[in-house]
Amino acid sequence: MQIIGEQQQILHPQKGIQFFCSPADQATDLETIRNRDSADWQITDDGIPNLGFTRDQCWFHVTVRNQNPQFTEWFLRIDYAMLGEVDVYQLDGGGTIISHYQAGMDRDFSVRSGEYPIPAFPVSLPAGLDSDFYIRVSSAHSIQLPLSIMTREEFESHFLTRTLVQGIFFGGMLVMILYNLSLFFTIKEKVYLMYVCWSVAITLYLAILQGYAHLYLWPHSPLVSSHIIHFLLPLLVLLPSLFTLHFLSLKEKAPRLAVWMKGLIVTGTLLFLAAPFTSREFLIPISVIAILVMDVSILLVGLLRSRTGDPDARIFTVAWACFIIGAASMALNKYGLVPRNTLSENLLQVGVFVEVVVLSLALARRINRLKEAHSDSIRDRAIAEMEAFKAGARNHAKSEFLATMSHEIRTPMNGIMGMTDLLRRTALTQQQAQYVSTIYQSTQSLLTVINDILDYSRIESGKLELDFQDIALESIVDDCVRLFALRSSEKQVPLYIHIDSRVPDIIRTDPIRLKQILTNLLSNAFKFTERGSVSLHVTLKQPVNSNNQCMLMIEVVDTGTGLDEGQQATLFESVSEVRHMGDQKGAGLGLVICKRLSDLLGGNIGVSSSVGRGATFWLSLPVKVAQSSPKPVLKNRTAVVISSTPAQLLSLSQLLSRWGAKTSEYRDAESALDPAMGDQPVDFVIAEHNVMASADLVARLRERFHSPTLVLLHPTGTPLSDQLPEDLLLIETPLSCQALKRSLVTGKDESAYENALSDQTVILDRANRLNVIVAEDNAVNQLVIESILKSIGVQPTLVTNGEEAFQLVNEQPNYWDICFMDCEMPVMDGYQATVAIREMEATQSSQPHCWIIGLSAHATGEYVQKARDAGMDDYLSKPVSQQQVSESIKRAQLSRSSDVSA
Repeated sequence: MQIIGEQQQILHPQKGIQFFCSPADQATDLETIRNRDSADWQITDDGIPNLGFTRDQCWFHVTVRNQNPQFTEWFLRIDYAMLGEVDVYQLDGGGTIISHYQAGMDRDFSVRSGEYPIPAFPVSLPAGLDSDFYIRVSSAHSIQLPLSIMTREEFESHFLTRTLVQGIFFGGMLVMILYNLSLFFTIKEKVYLMYVCWSVAITLYLAILQGYAHLYLWPHSPLVSSHIIHFLLPLLVLLPSLFTLHFLSLKEKAPRLAVWMKGLIVTGTLLFLAAPFTSREFLIPISVIAILVMDVSILLVGLLRSRTGDPDARIFTVAWACFIIGAASMALNKYGLVPRNTLSENLLQVGVFVEVVVLSLALARRINRLKEAHSDSIRDRAIAEMEAFKAGARNHAKSEFLATMSHEIRTPMNGIMGMTDLLRRTALTQQQAQYVSTIYQSTQSLLTVINDILDYSRIESGKLELDFQDIALESIVDDCVRLFALRSSEKQVPLYIHIDSRVPDIIRTDPIRLKQILTNLLSNAFKFTERGSVSLHVTLKQPVNSNNQCMLMIEVVDTGTGLDEGQQATLFESVSEVRHMGDQKGAGLGLVICKRLSDLLGGNIGVSSSVGRGATFWLSLPVKVAQSSPKPVLKNRTAVVISSTPAQLLSLSQLLSRWGAKTSEYRDAESALDPAMGDQPVDFVIAEHNVMASADLVARLRERFHSPTLVLLHPTGTPLSDQLPEDLLLIETPLSCQALKRSLVTGKDESAYENALSDQTVILDRANRLNVIVAEDNAVNQLVIESILKSIGVQPTLVTNGEEAFQLVNEQPNYWDICFMDCEMPVMDGYQATVAIREMEATQSSQPHCWIIGLSAHATGEYVQKARDAGMDDYLSKPVSQQQVSESIKRAQLSRSSDVSA
């Protein structure tokens, strides 16, 4: 029994309250409860009754005797708004029901006896009499019964104080929400929106906890009132985790912690999505556990980030610690693990308010710091743009300087190379021919260096343009290998070609740039290889796909001095002077250009090497396939290959298999002539020069293989034996793929075919009837062009500037066929002269088109385009050779012939 003393106005019945719980499906009425055996009832020993989460229906019983004669009107208050259904029965001493009151979240608010946010009921307690109170409670939330009985005056005083405190709290929360929402619309930082969403969610939860949401927001919607917590608790897991993830920038600063936070976000999302399909009794306890895990996780994340010195984490941790303490206290209280008291109930609200204020300050501090960072970023970007502008200006100046220097160097080189080219075609002694050849090769090397410098400048300035064409891969390989045939012979370092049979025949790429890469790699290999061999391998890295594209793997393998790891790491990065074991040969610019060109072609380049064991430079190159498989020009043909060098055997076998032939390989002639091998007629026998060193051996091979076509591999530059039969096909090594294929198919001598192909005298019959002007102000260049033209049977007319060339064409309009026009001349330059000639031709319909070939020491594309824009038909960059001049005349004749026929 609970006794109200004579002067007492408030009674907190705690100790001695009886309670009894039964399953919800076994619900009992008041009469049944009153008649239950006293042994079925449990008694609270101390503190507020707290049964935690339970699906049972619970009855509480307390007997009160009022001994205060001054007050008979009292209020029975249950200071906990989150009870589902509450029924209060008051009985007098004789067991008669005096009153019955209802309340709870699961009921319409109108069933209550007053407009109070928490269950409160007016009761009459006559002095000196006993009153029994039976209270039935069922709830999906934690069942707690913070019961108190107080006079009307005390109740109204407590209610007024409560309303004032809660008004201040909710008013403050509303101000903070609107303030941060306005900041979001002002600065568009999504972290503010997340913070506002979190603040709204926790404010709504506290409004429900205090009963104000049921009173003011949905008083006549029991469905909303009973299920709102069901959906709100998952959001209290999701929103704080999402806010923490973005506020602390965990994705960028702490990816592992970000993964954990994302796990909590997923958990909250799943709980929210599961809410419509699960019962409150099942989901709410799980959500409360998830909130506890979220609380601890965010606290740990804040502490860990604080230890790293994160400026946002420290104040964040302090703010969330305030909230987490209150939230953890309430969550544990709802499970009945900690007692319910004034501190545990109000600590959450205090923590939330402090947390909201402190986090607002933290957000403001963070935004200020981001603004400063943004200002710094703008300043840094402005500085970077200025530096980029300066760098662009420097690059432009460098490009202009390199172009000018190239022009100045090419002008005297035109005289050196042109005259040397003419000199080496005259009758010379062997010693003189060797000296002239050395001069010519040196000038070619110097021209290669100049071209590399120009290419590097164009790549740096982004002015290098690619010209993709369909071209035979074997043709590209042959062009590159042919350049190193003499060097291979002189150094006695053989060059082998290996082309896999799966490699496409016709590919689409920029042949000039691909040749430039391969030439640089081969040059580098020969530069650092004194003995052994150099090999060029072409294989298929990735097969042809549905878009007719594949990936080629091209490797240049040498047996030179090799590279250490430090040299390999910086080999392609900058123009550096790479040393090979103390070697003073540079290997920088060409490889850097190879790297830049491979990037432009969409490929990749690298090196694999070790000191003393040579190096393998590889190029992985994507290409479009125009013709996937090579033509089987030797299909159903058989061949015997004899070579003492395994690499040579492999090279020839791959090529022959690629063209469809069946091959047999032998290391020496005796093995090939062994009778045990059986009688097998073949179409070709391909052998090294030392294998066919005698006529007798040649005769035996013919007899053994039934008179096949004999092909002799002959190193470039070595003398031939006079004893060899005249009907042998001679193929110089390093091999030319196309020459070998042509010889095997046609049976023609490679050298005779090549000479016929490159013989420029085919134009002499018509060239000696050409009327040609050479407009050139430099005397040496005049001599070079004049000598080259005379060597092919053309007698040119020389002038020193563009005005004189224009006057000649104007005075004899139907006479001149071709004009070699230097672009940079005094009085009137080549561009101006060309424009004047074209204007004259346009005004005189009878004036035939004069074919103008531009000459310039500038080799960049912009100068070529400038010449085209002026009206020039062709363009040659100095220094020019006899072959270049002859080919340009041939193009002019072909064009004029087509114009005449049209």
